[in-house]
Amino acid sequence: MKQSAEELELVKKYAEMPLLLDVIEEDKKRIDESSVILKRELKFYLSSLQDRITADIYELKKTLRDRDIKIIEQRRTKDNLFISYSIRKYQHQMNPLMSRVRTDVLVMLADYMKIDLTKT
Repeated sequence: MKQSAEELELVKKYAEMPLLLDVIEEDKKRIDESSVILKRELKFYLSSLQDRITADIYELKKTLRDRDIKIIEQRRTKDNLFISYSIRKYQHQMNPLMSRVRTDVLVMLADYMKIDLTKT
């Protein structure tokens, strides 16, 4: 059975959002190790972003469940993000390149931070 572009986007987003949380957590560690004056404020801002993303992951998970979409397996390698999933009992796989995934994650981050990437 063919899946819709919207369903594919939901699966991809669900697989990429935890990576977005990882990026933010790594940045919080870097801020801790730096001599930035606004350390506490930056970490608070990043934590609030993490809270929003976590809430969105929860909502996305509910949407997937409502549409009978299940993530069966998700694996990260150096070069790819392997995702095995089913939509209405039909199994599918997705294997995007990590370079593409990184770009998607950074675009999502800019969206959460309300940064217009077309102006940079």
